Amino acid sequence: MRKITKQSSIFIITFLLLLLGSCKNTDRPNILLIYSDDQGSIDLNCYGAEDLHTPNLDLLANNGIRFTQFYAGSSVCSPSRAALLTGMSPQAAGLPGNTSSQPGHPGMPSERFTIAEMLKEAGYVTGHVGKWHLGYSDDTRPLAQGFDYSFGHMGGCIDNYSHFFYWNGPNRHDLWENGVEINREGQYFPDLMVEHAKKFFKDHKTEPFFLYFAINLPHYPLQPTEKWRAHYANLEMPRRDYAGFISVIDESVGKLVKSLESLGLRDQTLIIFQSDQGHSCETRAFKGGGNAGPYRGAKSSLFEGGIRVPAILNWPDQLPSGQVNDVACINYDWFPTIAEVCGIDNIPSTIEGHSLLPVISNQEAQHESFHWKLGKQWAVRQGKWKLLGNPNDPSGKFPINGEKDQLFLVNLDNDQSEQYNLAEQHPQIVHELIDLYMKWEYANKNDIPETMTSIQNIAAGANITISPAPNSKYSGEGPQTLINELRGSVNFNDKQWLGFEGTDVVCQIDLQNSIHVNSISIRILHDAGSWIFLPKSVQVAAGINIKTMENVGIIETPTDLFKQDFLFKEYILPVNQKTQYFNIKLNSLIQCPDWHPGKGGKAWLFIDEIIIQ
Repeated sequence: MRKITKQSSIFIITFLLLLLGSCKNTDRPNILLIYSDDQGSIDLNCYGAEDLHTPNLDLLANNGIRFTQFYAGSSVCSPSRAALLTGMSPQAAGLPGNTSSQPGHPGMPSERFTIAEMLKEAGYVTGHVGKWHLGYSDDTRPLAQGFDYSFGHMGGCIDNYSHFFYWNGPNRHDLWENGVEINREGQYFPDLMVEHAKKFFKDHKTEPFFLYFAINLPHYPLQPTEKWRAHYANLEMPRRDYAGFISVIDESVGKLVKSLESLGLRDQTLIIFQSDQGHSCETRAFKGGGNAGPYRGAKSSLFEGGIRVPAILNWPDQLPSGQVNDVACINYDWFPTIAEVCGIDNIPSTIEGHSLLPVISNQEAQHESFHWKLGKQWAVRQGKWKLLGNPNDPSGKFPINGEKDQLFLVNLDNDQSEQYNLAEQHPQIVHELIDLYMKWEYANKNDIPETMTSIQNIAAGANITISPAPNSKYSGEGPQTLINELRGSVNFNDKQWLGFEGTDVVCQIDLQNSIHVNSISIRILHDAGSWIFLPKSVQVAAGINIKTMENVGIIETPTDLFKQDFLFKEYILPVNQKTQYFNIKLNSLIQCPDWHPGKGGKAWLFIDEIIIQ
């Protein structure tokens, strides 16, 4: 970090006094906070995209401040939004993962103090338009979290014309205004958002206001207008429809700016724009469409492509114009920034963010380090060094090499793509960053990756059949994966796990000789955040004759384990008999439970080594 000289200190103080002076008069600034959804790291022209049409956002960037190392607090929707609105890490905000999109389910704890509550106490009118995804119970919806007005959907995503929840059945309508369900069937949701935002501006043009415009684009379902489909007709899918959605965002932002100008409010309005995380590679997004440019990773990953996002700040005549800011910042910095701009100093001591005004005035770093945690993944960055634990890369840009990459060290100054793991070359830095991570309040000793270990297994080399076949994406090296004397690591992409979607599984093993067996164990992965669950039960039969095998036993899974975040469980059954054949049946949950955000979706079952001793 650079030293702040006496001269630069005088400049900072002067800058802040001038800024705060303009905020404490009767014309306190309005705040328009625009949050896009699943937008890739470089998916604006001003960030380097060469195939997009984004003149309105480019203009805001060119006449304002464009951040090049701006991070989201998480790489999935709910925790990123919780960090934004509370000024704290998702863990401190009480929402480390996505919340349910089912009516009645709570989300971010209602006692958390939000930007809306802060500004409301300061005399602002507060509004929410668009996506919420921070809770679907009465005490966690927008009106209970400091917003005077709310229009939009409470769950994670909707069809933009029917306004029905998109993920899984039964289909459910999800469009609300001030807590009352409304019907606007057939009307394009981005247009409805703009319409309600413009009305909010007009209704409150004589008083300071805060509008959280959480546009649900380019999140799937990809439904750009025909105008933009035609404009991008030369692009291949899914980039074509994704690009169209980006231009719908840009067009919507242009309409908001024009509305503020027509009301004479533009110079009084601070505009913040940011994406909530990187682009999606999910099946529902056609496995891509977004662009992370040089960065590795995507949504749900803690590589840069999952957490480094576009971010723009614009306020005519009050903030610098045309500044490109390279300082590393994070989305929970917006809370104290807004507070300082508006002359509010009674913010909670629990705020983890830092005001960006000093960053803007002298481009000095405010954070010594950054921490992220999502399920079993975690990352810590200090200066140029970034260490990831149990990394995940849904983009598939580069392979993750099993145990070797479970601690992944990167020098971001030399390798923005995070392609090269330097952990073996710099073990001391790895240890220092692990120590730094472990000092974080929300770290756990179990976060440090287990190594892939070899074990003795008398089933090695036996004949094994599995029914049904595993999902092609998680098929390891075939059925022999389960008896190859290697345990899988925490990364279920390491080729030592077999994954099955929405089905029971039966394994049959022929040892080829009749021998005395003491026990059999089956190792299962549980990662509820990834929709991977323990089986309801494991049942084993054994014998020296395949037609007359007898039950060895059955193990039922305690129901409380299903709600655990992450664990490995070994199902061990004593055999103590001479045998040649085994029949192992794993009874899956089949569907995600009612309490889970993916309720009704197919549950995954991941099996590791079956050990016979």
